[in-house]
Amino acid sequence: MRKWLWVLTGLAAVLVTVGVAFADAPGLLEGYASWWRVIITLTAQAVLLLSWWQLGPRWHRPLVTTALWSAPMLASLPLHSRDAYAYAAAGWQAARGISPYEHAIGTAGQPGLLVGKHWAETTSVYPSLQLDLFGLTSHLTGGHLFWTPAAMRLQAVLALAILAFVLPRLARRFGVDEGLVLWAGLLNPVILVQWIGGAHNDALMVALAVAAFLAVTDLGWRGWRGLVVAGILLGLAMGIKQSAALFGLGLVAVAWRLRRPARSSWWQLITVAAVPGAVTVLTFLATSLRWGLGWRNPTAGNPIGASSNAPLSWVASFFRASEHFDDTVADGAIGLLSTLLVTVAIVLIWVKWGPKGRATGDRPWVFTIAVLATFLLFAPALQPWYLTWLLPLYMFTPASVRRDRLWLALVVTFALLPPLQDAVAPYVAMPIVAALLWLGWRVGPASEVMKDLRPILSRTRTG
Repeated sequence: MRKWLWVLTGLAAVLVTVGVAFADAPGLLEGYASWWRVIITLTAQAVLLLSWWQLGPRWHRPLVTTALWSAPMLASLPLHSRDAYAYAAAGWQAARGISPYEHAIGTAGQPGLLVGKHWAETTSVYPSLQLDLFGLTSHLTGGHLFWTPAAMRLQAVLALAILAFVLPRLARRFGVDEGLVLWAGLLNPVILVQWIGGAHNDALMVALAVAAFLAVTDLGWRGWRGLVVAGILLGLAMGIKQSAALFGLGLVAVAWRLRRPARSSWWQLITVAAVPGAVTVLTFLATSLRWGLGWRNPTAGNPIGASSNAPLSWVASFFRASEHFDDTVADGAIGLLSTLLVTVAIVLIWVKWGPKGRATGDRPWVFTIAVLATFLLFAPALQPWYLTWLLPLYMFTPASVRRDRLWLALVVTFALLPPLQDAVAPYVAMPIVAALLWLGWRVGPASEVMKDLRPILSRTRTG
């Protein structure tokens, strides 16, 4: 009974968040939420986090709770982001045969009026398959200003269903507690609020990529069928969002771990990588036939120019604010620096934990998480929903007090940041959240939570 009270408490927190979004709709649509909305929503998110923690990995109804907490957000205004309106605008164009790669999404009739200022004069950044799904959604909803953005959440619903199927099976394959994986990687407030509430297409990308890992372990490894199916799934994930390519490195590490050749060689590793790699590329190109690769156009939206939580984004903002640097030069320099940092970091991670590294053979998941985290840290843009790339897979890594503390701190941070960033810039919101986390670490019940991580340190399957 006590656990169900926490379920209802979390549901109440979600209802408050949705209700306040409607109450402050004018401010939300203008891009600046009222401070009373920020305070109430921030409190509600903290309550949702507390409810989730109190339920814990031993809670026996994670799927029911996921459905209950998600349901109110299905008919909500987009939470903490206006990306859903950009999806609706691109869908409006695609449904009418207008190429989102040739026409700015801000020109897409009435839906274009709600697109965020940074993206209104740019063409779409999403691959062809995703544009087709946007177009289908717009066609089914008639381009309605409310229901079209809301219907974009159907991708997230499908993503949750895929993860509900995939994660327990992955957990059984690797001897990890199923309840822990579902609690941390599905019933997670950051995932639910960003995927369902925010309607971000990262949801389906991540779900398909995680399903690719299951294919490697579950489907005819000896006959290479698993690698082929994994390549198809990863290619479809890239058709949703190009960032899915990052999961490919982890996929190779997991595949190599399962193969365990007696005498490994670089040629064998290349062979293992080439099969899913080639299938991924072919699948991605096949899904791009209708609209092509127009997301590479110079007119496409530039994430460097958007306000975000990435350190390099703050550097870019400084350069743009300076009269001594041209915006194009500054953005180009930041993009080049980001590419260099990510490349060097991934090479170092490969040496330490990669398929041919000394520490790796038994730790492919550490390698996978490290690659994703490195990209997020050094990328020119980092949004709260990007953290969801890591969450479904994190609990497959070996238990570590230090890493689990960092994981919990990131979950709390990216759960509390969005309400604040509805009203202030990321470089203002992040110090506020950092101060709250520091206080939580030092005093009160939160300090005990950070010291005692036994609920999430238990990785092995029980029962």
